[in-house]
Amino acid sequence: MKRSNVLVLLLIVLACRFTYAASENIAIPTEEQVQKLASAAWKEPIKSIDVTFYKDYTTVPMPIEKIHKEIEQFFDEELGGRSLNELNSYEIESRNKNIELNVKNWVENQKFPRKTKKRVRISGDDRRCDFVTIGPNEPLGLDTPFVHTFVKTKDANTGEFVRYHYSSEMNTVFIETKKQVGEDIDRFARMPFATALFLRILLGTDQGSNPKSINYIPDPNKMAEFVRTGLAKIVPREAKYAENTTVYRIGIRPDPNVPDTRDIVEMGDTNYFPTTVLICDRKDYSRVYRTELHTPKTNKIIYIRECGDFDSNGFPCNITEIKNDKDGNLVEKSVCKVENVDLNPVMPAEIFEFHLPEGYKEVDQRSKRY
Repeated sequence: MKRSNVLVLLLIVLACRFTYAASENIAIPTEEQVQKLASAAWKEPIKSIDVTFYKDYTTVPMPIEKIHKEIEQFFDEELGGRSLNELNSYEIESRNKNIELNVKNWVENQKFPRKTKKRVRISGDDRRCDFVTIGPNEPLGLDTPFVHTFVKTKDANTGEFVRYHYSSEMNTVFIETKKQVGEDIDRFARMPFATALFLRILLGTDQGSNPKSINYIPDPNKMAEFVRTGLAKIVPREAKYAENTTVYRIGIRPDPNVPDTRDIVEMGDTNYFPTTVLICDRKDYSRVYRTELHTPKTNKIIYIRECGDFDSNGFPCNITEIKNDKDGNLVEKSVCKVENVDLNPVMPAEIFEFHLPEGYKEVDQRSKRY
Protein backbone atom coordinates (compact mmCIF):
# COMPACT_ATOMS: atom_id res chain seq x y z
CA MET A 1 0.00 0.00 0.00
CA LYS A 2 1.36 3.41 -0.95
CA ARG A 3 2.30 5.73 1.89
CA SER A 4 -0.10 8.42 0.68
CA ASN A 5 -2.93 5.89 0.54
CA VAL A 6 -2.11 4.65 4.03
CA LEU A 7 -2.22 8.17 5.45
CA VAL A 8 -5.54 8.84 3.73
CA LEU A 9 -6.87 5.60 5.23
CA LEU A 10 -5.72 6.66 8.68
CA LEU A 11 -7.38 10.04 8.33
CA ILE A 12 -10.63 8.37 7.32
CA VAL A 13 -10.51 6.06 10.32
CA LEU A 14 -9.63 8.87 12.69
CA ALA A 15 -12.49 11.00 11.37
CA CYS A 16 -15.02 8.45 12.64
CA ARG A 17 -16.80 8.33 15.98
CA PHE A 18 -17.98 5.41 18.07
CA THR A 19 -21.05 4.45 20.06
CA TYR A 20 -19.09 3.85 23.25
CA ALA A 21 -19.21 7.09 25.20
CA ALA A 22 -15.85 8.41 26.28
CA SER A 23 -15.16 8.60 29.97
CA GLU A 24 -15.68 12.11 31.33
CA ASN A 25 -12.40 11.85 33.19
CA ILE A 26 -10.00 10.41 30.63
CA ALA A 27 -7.25 8.49 32.39
CA ILE A 28 -3.73 8.89 31.02
CA PRO A 29 -2.42 5.46 29.97
CA THR A 30 0.10 3.89 32.29
CA GLU A 31 3.54 2.79 31.15
CA GLU A 32 2.37 -0.83 31.18
CA GLN A 33 -0.65 0.01 29.03
CA VAL A 34 1.44 1.93 26.50
CA GLN A 35 3.83 -1.01 26.29
CA LYS A 36 0.89 -3.31 25.57
CA LEU A 37 -0.34 -0.94 22.87
CA ALA A 38 3.10 -0.94 21.26
CA SER A 39 3.33 -4.74 21.43
CA ALA A 40 -0.04 -5.02 19.69
CA ALA A 41 0.81 -2.39 17.07
CA TRP A 42 4.12 -4.02 16.17
CA LYS A 43 2.89 -7.60 16.40
CA GLU A 44 4.24 -9.63 13.51
CA PRO A 45 1.68 -10.94 11.01
CA ILE A 46 1.15 -14.66 10.77
CA LYS A 47 3.91 -16.19 8.63
CA SER A 48 2.35 -19.60 8.10
CA ILE A 49 -1.24 -20.75 8.49
CA ASP A 50 -3.70 -23.27 7.13
CA VAL A 51 -7.29 -22.35 7.99
CA THR A 52 -10.69 -23.56 6.79
CA PHE A 53 -13.85 -21.59 7.52
CA TYR A 54 -17.46 -21.10 6.51
CA LYS A 55 -18.99 -17.71 5.92
CA ASP A 56 -22.57 -16.55 5.44
CA TYR A 57 -22.96 -13.05 4.09
CA THR A 58 -25.75 -10.83 2.90
CA THR A 59 -25.42 -7.72 0.77
CA VAL A 60 -27.99 -5.10 -0.09
CA PRO A 61 -28.67 -5.14 -3.85
CA MET A 62 -26.91 -2.41 -5.79
CA PRO A 63 -28.80 -0.64 -8.60
CA ILE A 64 -27.88 -2.05 -12.00
CA GLU A 65 -26.76 1.38 -13.23
CA LYS A 66 -24.21 1.59 -10.43
CA ILE A 67 -23.09 -2.00 -11.04
CA HIS A 68 -22.51 -1.23 -14.69
CA LYS A 69 -20.49 1.87 -13.79
CA GLU A 70 -18.28 0.00 -11.31
CA ILE A 71 -17.60 -2.83 -13.76
CA GLU A 72 -16.72 -0.33 -16.49
CA GLN A 73 -14.33 1.47 -14.15
CA PHE A 74 -12.64 -1.83 -13.33
CA PHE A 75 -12.11 -2.66 -17.00
CA ASP A 76 -10.89 0.90 -17.65
CA GLU A 77 -8.20 0.39 -15.00
CA GLU A 78 -7.22 -2.88 -16.68
CA LEU A 79 -6.38 -1.01 -19.89
CA GLY A 80 -3.00 -0.10 -18.43
CA GLY A 81 -3.17 3.57 -19.39
CA ARG A 82 -4.59 3.06 -22.88
CA SER A 83 -7.76 4.87 -23.92
CA LEU A 84 -10.79 3.22 -25.50
CA ASN A 85 -9.87 4.86 -28.81
CA GLU A 86 -6.64 2.85 -28.88
CA LEU A 87 -8.43 -0.52 -28.77
CA ASN A 88 -9.01 -2.51 -31.91
CA SER A 89 -12.45 -3.84 -32.81
CA TYR A 90 -11.77 -7.28 -31.30
CA GLU A 91 -10.61 -5.79 -28.00
CA ILE A 92 -13.67 -3.53 -27.83
CA GLU A 93 -16.01 -6.44 -28.54
CA SER A 94 -14.26 -8.61 -25.94
CA ARG A 95 -14.38 -5.79 -23.38
CA ASN A 96 -18.10 -5.17 -23.90
CA LYS A 97 -18.91 -8.88 -23.64
CA ASN A 98 -16.91 -9.20 -20.42
CA ILE A 99 -18.61 -6.14 -18.94
CA GLU A 100 -22.09 -7.48 -19.68
CA LEU A 101 -21.17 -10.94 -18.35
CA ASN A 102 -19.84 -9.48 -15.10
CA VAL A 103 -22.89 -7.25 -14.70
CA LYS A 104 -25.17 -10.27 -15.21
CA ASN A 105 -23.25 -12.35 -12.68
CA TRP A 106 -23.26 -9.49 -10.16
CA VAL A 107 -27.04 -9.06 -10.50
CA GLU A 108 -27.59 -12.81 -10.10
CA ASN A 109 -25.40 -12.94 -7.01
CA GLN A 110 -27.50 -10.25 -5.38
CA LYS A 111 -30.66 -12.33 -5.49
CA PHE A 112 -29.87 -14.32 -2.38
CA PRO A 113 -27.68 -14.40 0.72
CA ARG A 114 -24.52 -16.30 -0.13
CA LYS A 115 -22.60 -19.01 1.68
CA THR A 116 -18.94 -19.73 1.15
CA LYS A 117 -16.39 -22.29 2.20
CA LYS A 118 -12.77 -21.22 2.07
CA ARG A 119 -9.39 -22.71 2.78
CA VAL A 120 -6.59 -20.15 3.15
CA ARG A 121 -2.95 -21.18 3.21
CA ILE A 122 -0.07 -18.80 3.80
CA SER A 123 3.63 -19.52 3.83
CA GLY A 124 5.83 -16.45 3.95
CA ASP A 125 4.94 -14.32 0.92
CA ASP A 126 3.07 -17.16 -0.78
CA ARG A 127 -0.72 -17.25 -0.45
CA ARG A 128 -3.38 -19.65 -1.65
CA CYS A 129 -7.17 -19.42 -1.30
CA ASP A 130 -9.53 -22.21 -2.39
CA PHE A 131 -13.23 -21.37 -2.20
CA VAL A 132 -16.75 -22.11 -3.35
CA THR A 133 -19.83 -19.88 -3.16
CA ILE A 134 -23.39 -21.25 -3.21
CA GLY A 135 -26.97 -20.13 -2.66
CA PRO A 136 -28.92 -20.40 0.62
CA ASN A 137 -30.76 -23.60 -0.27
CA GLU A 138 -27.75 -25.60 -1.45
CA PRO A 139 -25.84 -27.93 0.90
CA LEU A 140 -22.39 -26.83 1.98
CA GLY A 141 -20.04 -29.04 3.95
CA LEU A 142 -16.67 -30.74 4.12
CA ASP A 143 -17.40 -32.71 0.93
CA THR A 144 -18.39 -29.66 -1.13
CA PRO A 145 -15.66 -29.24 -3.79
CA PHE A 146 -13.90 -25.94 -4.28
CA VAL A 147 -14.63 -24.10 -7.53
CA HIS A 148 -11.96 -21.39 -7.56
CA THR A 149 -8.34 -21.30 -6.48
CA PHE A 150 -6.24 -18.15 -6.27
CA VAL A 151 -2.47 -18.42 -5.75
CA LYS A 152 -0.04 -15.53 -5.30
CA THR A 153 3.61 -16.43 -5.60
CA LYS A 154 6.78 -15.47 -7.43
CA ASP A 155 7.13 -16.31 -11.10
CA ALA A 156 10.00 -18.78 -11.48
CA ASN A 157 11.28 -16.98 -14.59
CA THR A 158 10.88 -13.29 -13.72
CA GLY A 159 11.04 -13.34 -9.93
CA GLU A 160 8.05 -10.98 -9.86
CA PHE A 161 4.87 -11.73 -7.93
CA VAL A 162 2.07 -13.16 -10.02
CA ARG A 163 -1.44 -14.46 -9.37
CA TYR A 164 -2.87 -17.68 -10.77
CA HIS A 165 -6.64 -18.11 -10.87
CA TYR A 166 -7.80 -21.68 -11.40
CA SER A 167 -11.47 -21.83 -12.39
CA SER A 168 -13.08 -25.26 -12.58
CA GLU A 169 -16.24 -23.63 -13.98
CA MET A 170 -14.32 -22.46 -17.04
CA ASN A 171 -11.56 -25.12 -17.11
CA THR A 172 -9.12 -22.22 -17.31
CA VAL A 173 -6.09 -20.88 -15.47
CA PHE A 174 -5.84 -17.09 -15.63
CA ILE A 175 -2.35 -15.66 -15.10
CA GLU A 176 -2.47 -12.10 -13.80
CA THR A 177 -0.25 -9.44 -12.32
CA LYS A 178 0.02 -9.28 -8.53
CA LYS A 179 -3.38 -8.77 -6.88
CA GLN A 180 -5.06 -9.57 -3.59
CA VAL A 181 -5.62 -13.28 -3.07
CA GLY A 182 -8.87 -14.22 -1.40
CA GLU A 183 -9.64 -13.17 2.15
CA ASP A 184 -7.02 -11.86 4.55
CA ILE A 185 -8.21 -14.18 7.33
CA ASP A 186 -5.05 -13.82 9.41
CA ARG A 187 -5.90 -10.15 10.12
CA PHE A 188 -8.47 -11.27 12.70
CA ALA A 189 -5.70 -12.52 14.98
CA ARG A 190 -4.27 -9.05 15.57
CA MET A 191 -5.18 -5.38 15.95
CA PRO A 192 -7.03 -3.82 12.98
CA PHE A 193 -4.62 -2.76 10.24
CA ALA A 194 -5.29 0.99 10.18
CA THR A 195 -5.27 1.25 13.98
CA ALA A 196 -1.93 -0.53 14.24
CA LEU A 197 -0.41 1.80 11.64
CA PHE A 198 -1.75 4.84 13.47
CA LEU A 199 -0.20 3.66 16.74
CA ARG A 200 3.14 3.03 15.05
CA ILE A 201 3.19 6.62 13.80
CA LEU A 202 2.02 7.91 17.17
CA LEU A 203 4.50 5.94 19.29
CA GLY A 204 7.33 5.35 16.86
CA THR A 205 10.12 6.89 14.80
CA ASP A 206 10.27 6.72 11.01
CA GLN A 207 13.12 4.49 9.85
CA GLY A 208 12.95 5.21 6.14
CA SER A 209 9.37 4.78 4.99
CA ASN A 210 8.92 4.54 1.23
CA PRO A 211 5.98 4.61 -1.18
CA LYS A 212 5.39 0.88 -0.66
CA SER A 213 5.54 0.65 3.13
CA ILE A 214 5.61 2.59 6.37
CA ASN A 215 8.61 1.65 8.48
CA TYR A 216 8.41 2.83 12.11
CA ILE A 217 10.09 1.43 15.22
CA PRO A 218 9.04 2.07 18.86
CA ASP A 219 10.42 5.34 20.21
CA PRO A 220 11.06 5.20 24.00
CA ASN A 221 11.04 9.00 24.28
CA LYS A 222 7.68 9.40 22.52
CA MET A 223 6.22 6.56 24.58
CA ALA A 224 7.48 8.17 27.82
CA GLU A 225 5.96 11.51 26.81
CA PHE A 226 2.69 9.77 26.11
CA VAL A 227 2.73 8.21 29.57
CA ARG A 228 3.36 11.67 31.04
CA THR A 229 0.66 13.60 29.13
CA GLY A 230 -1.58 11.13 27.29
CA LEU A 231 -1.11 13.28 24.17
CA ALA A 232 0.94 13.09 21.01
CA LYS A 233 1.38 15.33 17.97
CA ILE A 234 1.54 14.35 14.33
CA VAL A 235 2.86 16.81 11.78
CA PRO A 236 2.32 15.67 8.17
CA ARG A 237 5.48 15.83 6.08
CA GLU A 238 3.67 17.99 3.56
CA ALA A 239 2.51 20.46 6.28
CA LYS A 240 3.65 24.04 5.67
CA TYR A 241 2.25 25.64 8.80
CA ALA A 242 2.24 24.82 12.51
CA GLU A 243 -1.57 24.77 12.54
CA ASN A 244 -1.44 21.62 10.42
CA THR A 245 -0.26 19.75 13.52
CA THR A 246 -2.89 17.44 14.99
CA VAL A 247 -2.94 16.45 18.65
CA TYR A 248 -4.10 12.94 19.45
CA ARG A 249 -5.17 11.37 22.73
CA ILE A 250 -5.50 7.80 23.97
CA GLY A 251 -7.60 6.84 26.96
CA ILE A 252 -7.84 3.36 28.47
CA ARG A 253 -10.41 2.23 31.00
CA PRO A 254 -11.96 -1.06 32.17
CA ASP A 255 -14.84 -2.39 30.11
CA PRO A 256 -17.86 -1.90 32.42
CA ASN A 257 -19.40 -5.10 31.04
CA VAL A 258 -16.29 -7.21 31.77
CA PRO A 259 -14.27 -5.04 34.18
CA ASP A 260 -11.90 -7.74 35.41
CA THR A 261 -10.48 -8.94 32.07
CA ARG A 262 -11.09 -6.38 29.32
CA ASP A 263 -10.16 -2.76 28.59
CA ILE A 264 -11.74 -0.16 26.35
CA VAL A 265 -9.09 1.67 24.34
CA GLU A 266 -10.29 5.05 23.08
CA MET A 267 -8.17 7.14 20.76
CA GLY A 268 -8.36 9.99 18.33
CA ASP A 269 -8.05 13.68 17.58
CA THR A 270 -8.66 15.73 20.72
CA ASN A 271 -11.35 17.64 18.82
CA TYR A 272 -13.21 14.43 17.97
CA PHE A 273 -12.56 12.11 20.87
CA PRO A 274 -12.94 9.19 20.73
CA THR A 275 -12.60 8.39 17.05
CA THR A 276 -11.41 4.80 17.48
CA VAL A 277 -12.64 2.42 20.16
CA LEU A 278 -11.42 -1.13 20.70
CA ILE A 279 -12.42 -3.62 23.37
CA CYS A 280 -9.29 -5.62 24.07
CA ASP A 281 -8.12 -8.42 26.30
CA ARG A 282 -6.38 -6.77 29.24
CA LYS A 283 -3.35 -9.05 29.00
CA ASP A 284 -2.97 -8.79 25.22
CA TYR A 285 -4.25 -5.75 23.32
CA SER A 286 -3.77 -7.54 19.99
CA ARG A 287 -6.77 -9.69 20.95
CA VAL A 288 -9.59 -7.33 19.96
CA TYR A 289 -13.13 -8.40 20.76
CA ARG A 290 -14.93 -5.46 19.20
CA THR A 291 -14.25 -2.58 16.83
CA GLU A 292 -16.86 0.05 16.01
CA LEU A 293 -16.80 3.08 13.68
CA HIS A 294 -19.25 5.95 13.20
CA THR A 295 -19.50 8.84 10.76
CA PRO A 296 -18.30 12.12 12.34
CA LYS A 297 -21.26 14.40 11.59
CA THR A 298 -24.27 12.12 11.95
CA ASN A 299 -22.80 9.59 14.42
CA LYS A 300 -24.26 6.80 12.28
CA ILE A 301 -22.62 3.39 12.66
CA ILE A 302 -20.68 2.47 9.52
CA TYR A 303 -18.65 -0.54 10.72
CA ILE A 304 -18.69 -3.14 13.49
CA ARG A 305 -16.39 -6.11 13.91
CA GLU A 306 -16.86 -8.64 16.71
CA CYS A 307 -14.53 -11.57 17.38
CA GLY A 308 -15.08 -14.36 19.87
CA ASP A 309 -14.17 -17.90 20.93
CA PHE A 310 -10.41 -17.33 20.66
CA ASP A 311 -8.38 -20.53 20.66
CA SER A 312 -5.17 -21.14 22.60
CA ASN A 313 -3.14 -19.48 19.82
CA GLY A 314 -5.21 -16.30 19.95
CA PHE A 315 -7.21 -16.98 16.79
CA PRO A 316 -10.97 -16.18 16.87
CA CYS A 317 -13.32 -18.93 15.73
CA ASN A 318 -16.36 -16.65 15.33
CA ILE A 319 -16.20 -13.32 13.49
CA THR A 320 -19.09 -11.01 12.61
CA GLU A 321 -18.64 -7.92 10.45
CA ILE A 322 -21.30 -5.34 9.66
CA LYS A 323 -20.77 -2.60 7.08
CA ASN A 324 -23.22 0.27 6.67
CA ASP A 325 -23.37 3.26 4.36
CA LYS A 326 -22.79 6.82 5.60
CA ASP A 327 -26.45 7.04 6.64
CA GLY A 328 -26.25 3.93 8.81
CA ASN A 329 -28.11 1.64 6.37
CA LEU A 330 -26.93 -1.96 6.06
CA VAL A 331 -24.62 -2.65 3.12
CA GLU A 332 -23.20 -6.05 4.07
CA LYS A 333 -23.21 -8.44 7.00
CA SER A 334 -21.03 -11.52 7.28
CA VAL A 335 -20.81 -14.25 9.90
CA CYS A 336 -17.67 -16.37 9.78
CA LYS A 337 -17.23 -19.73 11.55
CA VAL A 338 -13.70 -21.10 11.66
CA GLU A 339 -13.60 -24.89 11.55
CA ASN A 340 -9.89 -25.59 11.55
CA VAL A 341 -6.74 -23.57 12.23
CA ASP A 342 -3.18 -24.84 11.93
CA LEU A 343 -0.63 -22.18 12.84
CA ASN A 344 2.96 -22.40 11.61
CA PRO A 345 2.53 -25.57 9.55
CA VAL A 346 5.21 -26.73 7.13
CA MET A 347 3.61 -26.60 3.68
CA PRO A 348 5.05 -28.21 0.55
CA ALA A 349 6.18 -25.69 -2.07
CA GLU A 350 4.18 -27.39 -4.83
CA ILE A 351 0.83 -26.14 -3.49
CA PHE A 352 1.90 -22.64 -4.59
CA GLU A 353 3.63 -23.64 -7.85
CA PHE A 354 1.98 -23.17 -11.22
CA HIS A 355 0.53 -26.23 -12.89
CA LEU A 356 -1.90 -26.63 -15.76
CA PRO A 357 -4.54 -29.25 -14.87
CA GLU A 358 -5.50 -31.73 -17.56
CA GLY A 359 -8.20 -30.33 -19.82
CA TYR A 360 -7.56 -26.72 -18.75
CA LYS A 361 -6.44 -23.86 -20.99
CA GLU A 362 -4.01 -21.11 -20.00
CA VAL A 363 -4.90 -17.43 -20.38
CA ASP A 364 -2.02 -15.05 -19.68
CA GLN A 365 -3.57 -11.66 -18.89
CA ARG A 366 -0.30 -9.99 -17.95
CA SER A 367 0.32 -9.09 -21.56
CA LYS A 368 -3.40 -8.88 -22.42
CA ARG A 369 -3.31 -12.00 -24.58
CA TYR A 370 -6.81 -13.49 -24.99
